[in-house]
Amino acid sequence: MQRYVIALQQGHDARRMADLLARIVGNRGLHARMLNTLARLEYVGVRKMLKSRRAERLDLDGLQHMLEETVHAVRLKRAAVAAGQGAVAVKTFADADTLAGDHAEAYFQAVDHAAETVLADLPEAVRTEVNYLLTSAAIEVRAEVFYPAYEAALRATGAEFSVASILRDEDKHLVDMAAALERALPDWRRRLDQVLAREQALYGDFMGALERACGPTARGADTGPGNARVPVAGA
Repeated sequence: MQRYVIALQQGHDARRMADLLARIVGNRGLHARMLNTLARLEYVGVRKMLKSRRAERLDLDGLQHMLEETVHAVRLKRAAVAAGQGAVAVKTFADADTLAGDHAEAYFQAVDHAAETVLADLPEAVRTEVNYLLTSAAIEVRAEVFYPAYEAALRATGAEFSVASILRDEDKHLVDMAAALERALPDWRRRLDQVLAREQALYGDFMGALERACGPTARGADTGPGNARVPVAGA
């Protein structure tokens, strides 16, 4: 899995994402809404797991994965509320309360659909479970690239919270997905290659939506000195 992560880290979108994160983290309003977008993505992941995991295939590790992703959603949501300081609407996961939130969810749904397409030749009895594994692997690979870049942006702007604990969980999840795919799908690497190729294009589209949401100079509500240093509880 690490080769996939390294490939994305060295890809042409890495600098684009780093620049975009620097703009967002330095603006209280944009940052609060971005945190809410991340919380929404974690929630979508939990919702997909709850819908796709069958009781007869669900073990302790599967339950733990659901729990940890739920905790991520709660931490990020609390961080969004704290960053907004009551002046930025982040109450729900509606598009207006997020930064390109609808595009973020569309990205996730499209990655899931890409995995479904790649697995269309499998028997229906096993397809749902393997789809969960393949989609999760693709999303976790992206998380392994995104969260370190986000953490770097937080440190550069003096933010008083961290996503390091979330990244540690994602490290473990990626290892778990690789092991589970190895057991369940002999040719999983070939199929994951196809899903990740689609994911990169979809992620590029999502970044474009974020850039448009930020505006040409990333100036939005609640900008000003000290905004990047807003303490965020519970992150």
